Amino acid sequence: MNTSTRAFLISLPLMLAACSSPKPQNVVPDWVAGNSAAFPASTYLTGRGESDNLAVAQDRARADLAKTFSVDVSEQSKDTSSYSQGNAGGTPVSQNSLDVSRNISTRTNAVLQGVVISDTWQDPQSHSYHVLATLSRNKAATALRQQITDLDAGTQAALATAQGSSDLFEKIAAAGQAVDAQQTRIGLQRELQVVDVTGQGIAPQWPLAKLQADRTALLKQLQVSAVAEGRDADAVKKLLAGSLADAGFTVADASPYTMTATLDYTTLQPQGGWYWITGSLQVNLSGTDSRAHGVRRWDIKVSGTDPQLAQQRVMDQVSQYLQNDIQATLLGFASGKLANQ
Repeated sequence: MNTSTRAFLISLPLMLAACSSPKPQNVVPDWVAGNSAAFPASTYLTGRGESDNLAVAQDRARADLAKTFSVDVSEQSKDTSSYSQGNAGGTPVSQNSLDVSRNISTRTNAVLQGVVISDTWQDPQSHSYHVLATLSRNKAATALRQQITDLDAGTQAALATAQGSSDLFEKIAAAGQAVDAQQTRIGLQRELQVVDVTGQGIAPQWPLAKLQADRTALLKQLQVSAVAEGRDADAVKKLLAGSLADAGFTVADASPYTMTATLDYTTLQPQGGWYWITGSLQVNLSGTDSRAHGVRRWDIKVSGTDPQLAQQRVMDQVSQYLQNDIQATLLGFASGKLANQ
């Protein structure tokens, strides 16, 4: 063994020890108070956290980074609610808004799985931990682009079904799937614009407003008969017919589809001067071939200081359920999401 080789082998352990030794605690990393040179903003999204507990500091760093996306999820939820209000006579269709927001949140969480804890520093005086969390812009952008591509492919397939089918109910279901996919896409596009240093993302192929207008036109073609059974049938039928009309459907007798609302409730014994009523409201949709397309049920529970007030509150709750949820319910029946709920 020559002298140079022997010298290298002797010095190797010392070199490895030097590389693995912790940073001097009195040297404050640049990212604690500013940008990180090792993880520049052009390449990484970053988040910082601080706590006396290391695990808490790490969680706070991840949460700080996630704020970059949380605003987009919230804004998309507002956009969806706004559309629902305009499409249902001023009454929000909450189910659709919740579904879209939940979908965006799920996809965002998948992107955030790429977050890593890249550096940790403990203040020698306060002993608090400072943590840096990072997310590669390139990896996040790749994941978001793939999700957007998948949604666009789903939209294309749904539109092909809507155009090729001769069944109106199937057309409406497919048109609804296209709208849902592109609503979700808007949130992901915003996130992609955040992680993409160019801020461009992927421009949509289909204007969402056009897809919504096409679905609304199909909804108007769907003729539905309103029928009520059970308690207060006449009043319930009137509320159901009005809710269907406000949601954009054509309500007429002897229609291809029939929506039946059934109200059932029980008046309980007065308790402490309060009169309680509990029960349920159920709607189901059937076609001319007697095929059941779906069932949905809501619980009823109200009280009043006198029997008349309690009874009025039953009808108020029925009206609220039908006004708020009837369009999303029928679209859910069409898509199979609410086949039996």
